[in-house]
Amino acid sequence: MKLARILITAAICSVLTACAVLRPSSAEIAKAPHIQFGQSLPADDNFVLHFPAGTPLPVSTVVDGNLFEHGSQATFNVTLKHDVYVYRKFASFDGQNWQPARKLIETHLELQIPQNDGSNAGLLHVRMDQK
Repeated sequence: MKLARILITAAICSVLTACAVLRPSSAEIAKAPHIQFGQSLPADDNFVLHFPAGTPLPVSTVVDGNLFEHGSQATFNVTLKHDVYVYRKFASFDGQNWQPARKLIETHLELQIPQNDGSNAGLLHVRMDQK
């Protein structure tokens, strides 16, 4: 019974989210501050964040919790092939034509504990592809 309630709640949330995500107007985006990655972000979510091509972008990973004697963290850099602009849940490759981010970028997250070939205690793989 509890599983049924969870599934119904998830379905309702999905429908409401789909209805609530309307494409922003060009005027709305033009009025929003345009922030270059690395600059301080405004307190609200009304801004366009520009991730420039060719710039090293730091990505942090953390593994911790009370299961571990010692957790760990690491930061590595990725570099984009071309510019990416993000406004709330929307993305653009040119800063002009906006789509829901999930329609432009496909994200896959894979977690293996232990890694399938047994070579590591775990594997976290994030793959992001342009659609």
